[in-house]
Amino acid sequence: MSFLYEQLLSVAHSPVLLALFILIGTYILEDAAILTAALLGADGLISTQLAFSALFLGIFTGDLGLYVLGRYLNRIPRLTAFLDIDAVHRAHGWLQQKMTATILLVRVIPGLRLPVYTACGFFKLPWKHFTALVFLASLLWTAVVFFGLFSIGTLFWSGLGFWKWLLIPVLAVFFVFGHKKIKINKGFFN
Repeated sequence: MSFLYEQLLSVAHSPVLLALFILIGTYILEDAAILTAALLGADGLISTQLAFSALFLGIFTGDLGLYVLGRYLNRIPRLTAFLDIDAVHRAHGWLQQKMTATILLVRVIPGLRLPVYTACGFFKLPWKHFTALVFLASLLWTAVVFFGLFSIGTLFWSGLGFWKWLLIPVLAVFFVFGHKKIKINKGFFN
């Protein structure tokens, strides 16, 4: 047990490893990664610039990965057997016409990035345009949420002592279930 504790402690004192964990964390659970990065920065365990950069890079590349997934799915001939082709053509036309607004809006609505960004790749919408929009949306979203949480964290975080590290998993669970509640009860299409 002490070996594990020592390893965790060594990670906490390595900003590069913390940045790597933040980046990887965005692929697993983005909200928890944002919260963790902001609080690690507020606690001074990682520089604000490094935490933000790792966070942005993970979010941006994760969103690009969804586009690539869509391009891959487009190459699977058997997939068309499960699709309503008329609905697919209507969705393609709609998304092509409203690509800019949709990509920027989807970034802030829980649960829509996966289907919409994957659909952009599936429909082979312009890669450069998609990348530029996702860059802008990711940068703005990450900056607002990260620096908002960072500001709140600097106000009260250091005063919590040891208990603050037990609070992170609680807050992460709150974010996850909060997003699921939004999607179920007050979703975009209700």
